[in-house]
Amino acid sequence: MRVLELPAGAGPRERGRVHGEAFRHEIGALADIRTYLCRRVGGFASDEAILELAKAHLPVLERYDPALYDELLGIAEGAATTPARIVVLNHYTDLRDIDASGGHAGGAQAPGGGDEDAGCSLLYARAPAGPVLAQTWDMHATAIPYVMMLRVPDTGDGPESILLSLTGCLGMCGMSRRGVGIAINNLHSKDARIGVVWSALVRRALREPSAEAARDHILQSPLGSGHHYFVADDRAAYGVETSGALREVVFDGAGENYVHANHCRSDAVANVSRVPATSSTHERMARLSDSVSARPVEGPLDAWARLEDQEGYPKSVCGNLSTPENPHGTATCAGISLDLRNRVVWAEGGFTNNVAPARFAFSADEPGEEAT
Repeated sequence: MRVLELPAGAGPRERGRVHGEAFRHEIGALADIRTYLCRRVGGFASDEAILELAKAHLPVLERYDPALYDELLGIAEGAATTPARIVVLNHYTDLRDIDASGGHAGGAQAPGGGDEDAGCSLLYARAPAGPVLAQTWDMHATAIPYVMMLRVPDTGDGPESILLSLTGCLGMCGMSRRGVGIAINNLHSKDARIGVVWSALVRRALREPSAEAARDHILQSPLGSGHHYFVADDRAAYGVETSGALREVVFDGAGENYVHANHCRSDAVANVSRVPATSSTHERMARLSDSVSARPVEGPLDAWARLEDQEGYPKSVCGNLSTPENPHGTATCAGISLDLRNRVVWAEGGFTNNVAPARFAFSADEPGEEAT
């Protein structure tokens, strides 16, 4: 599992340049793949139309968080590409939901009507040794070569963080030194619009001192499309479903276990969302629900074992819908399990089945901070 450690003491622009230079060719290749998929799935007429829409997200990001905006610009500079292409790489799932005809402020479903799914199976459990948050990261199978771990140093305005990411991406899910973790599921919004780049929201939420504060930040953010964001620490946990216009808390810590896939628990959010015909979301959620009901989760490695499940393959928790004819079909591209009490991250790229995750801990020379 590759790890990129962003330099401590550097400014956000320089951190981004280090990232971009380290993976210049891979970033260009992944941006190409995701531009192609936006056109194929989202129904955009041209690459230029996609890039114009991506560019419109940059002022939102600059207002939302100038440091993350500068870091994204630095990634583009280091990779010798444009910021708009880095937005496509980071924000692909949300871009493809926006009305390709130009009605960006709450437009209709993208006329391409593509049925590419972007999965992720998530579970949270109050294990005997402390709460655990784990998920598969399911995406187009051609993303697997670009998976990596990202270490973000203490920047003065936020603690050290460890995230599952992609080359060129600000981060997808992970945990801070304070013990605040975040995981995600994609939701397909029919009211998608221009908003904050969602990977920037993940990074920004991990600066918060507690799960409650991270929840409040998500609820107040200028979101553009659908996700289920799950935030947790050693004391509390919350699930928030969003669309372009809506945010609803669907889990507030009640119950020992919680699972989520890629369909909505909230009726209101479901009314402005869709589930692709090819999606395995219901099968995956049923399998995880049965698993945690049959036997309590014992800890982070037991949670990882639940992510390995291949019952009902290819529509399984660890699944693969790609084929030689459709290499971009959805597959499990990585997995992550967060030990929220002991502040240890377990993760690995590729299929989670029969793979031992790597262990990632925070810097040994500093004590962990208490989540407040």
